[in-house]
Amino acid sequence: MWELAAAGIIGYLVGAIPFGYILGRLLRGIDVRDYGSGATGATNVLRVLGPKAFLATLLLDSLKGWIPVLLAWHVTHDHTVQVVMGICAIVGHDFPIYIGFRGGRGVATAFGVYAALLFPLAAGLTALGVFIVLAFRYMSLMSIITVPLGALVLLALGLAEARMPGVGEVPESYAVFGLVASALVLLRHTGNIRRLLAGTEPKIGEGGRPRMAPRPDTGR
Repeated sequence: MWELAAAGIIGYLVGAIPFGYILGRLLRGIDVRDYGSGATGATNVLRVLGPKAFLATLLLDSLKGWIPVLLAWHVTHDHTVQVVMGICAIVGHDFPIYIGFRGGRGVATAFGVYAALLFPLAAGLTALGVFIVLAFRYMSLMSIITVPLGALVLLALGLAEARMPGVGEVPESYAVFGLVASALVLLRHTGNIRRLLAGTEPKIGEGGRPRMAPRPDTGR
């Protein structure tokens, strides 16, 4: 039990590191949450800070899921510990304690966890995600398709007792991660889903305007 508790705490605290927020402060002295969608994730960073900061945020947010979950396996060899750490990393990204619990959408971190659990799955989802973004220019559409699709693949592999190189038999607990991650991603994208249905969702490069008058800089 202590391993699960430790995994949850570590996963949350690592996932809560707000790299998009940090880059906004370092590069332009702003809070990226005052612009665009108000999120700290890579998509909003692209709107506000540009492509280089976007790639940096995408990589760093992915590593928040990949490194802890991979280390959890090497330390404990327990799939349940991996799953708890991965879920808590996404919760940390979405609701980071360091900056008032206002974070991102959890997509890049979910991809990082997928990579740690089953790398071929993450690679396939990444390729599909790139195709969706290039074809439709909606990052949100990519997010709400790929993360749930990953959950369905893990569920199918677990039920089929499939064996994968480097993993062995895919445990059904991996599907639990996928389903919880999907629920979190869809919950955090409810506004995006409504705008997609209404045809008002900003495409890549759009929607980076200020959300409100900038708040006083408190040093946070």
